[in-house]
Amino acid sequence: MALIAANLIPLAGVLFYQWDATLVLALFWVENLIIGAFNLVKMLSRVAITKKLGDLFQCGFFVLHYGLFCSVHGTILWDILDLGKLDPSLYFSGANDGFSAIFTEGVTVLLSFVDMFGAVILMGIAALVLSHLVSFIENFILKGDLFKQKINSLMGKPYSRIMIMHVGLILGAFLLQKLGSPIWLLIVIVLFKIVVDLGQHIRRRDKSDQAEMVKDL
Repeated sequence: MALIAANLIPLAGVLFYQWDATLVLALFWVENLIIGAFNLVKMLSRVAITKKLGDLFQCGFFVLHYGLFCSVHGTILWDILDLGKLDPSLYFSGANDGFSAIFTEGVTVLLSFVDMFGAVILMGIAALVLSHLVSFIENFILKGDLFKQKINSLMGKPYSRIMIMHVGLILGAFLLQKLGSPIWLLIVIVLFKIVVDLGQHIRRRDKSDQAEMVKDL
């Protein structure tokens, strides 16, 4: 229910509050960061349970790789939406060259979206955080995934979902730029995300049920 409720917020925003394409796509991109943050908490929780400190290396690698992936996608989304030149110096002092610049640009995208939309996007982010928190408590803690999941499995879990979403959002941003943000296309983008999220949720539950069946045998 929390998953559906969180996804209905941007749909209601489009239908009743004239949310534009940039706000909707920005919110969906930020959700990828939220997913990564919760996945990192899951990985660190497993390290705390297993006491395998060597797994902290995988946690660090996940932050590096996933953060790089989302940062690059955020800058691409920013460019496709034609929102102007990113200026990390607005938020970061000193030079930001080389590898670190990729991450500072990603953070700049996030902070720029917050500056652009203010309280509206913050409320949307809060709703998404609440949705994933409920899922974290219900599935990872109460249903015992905390004691079942392996660190290697956890590290790769977010990618199947965000790969679909990244391709969908970039394609959606391109179409919205070409077609002028018609409301029907915004609704299609929101519904696409709902279908992806529900599909991923059902797939995770099916795998969990199959694992329980094997364990019982």
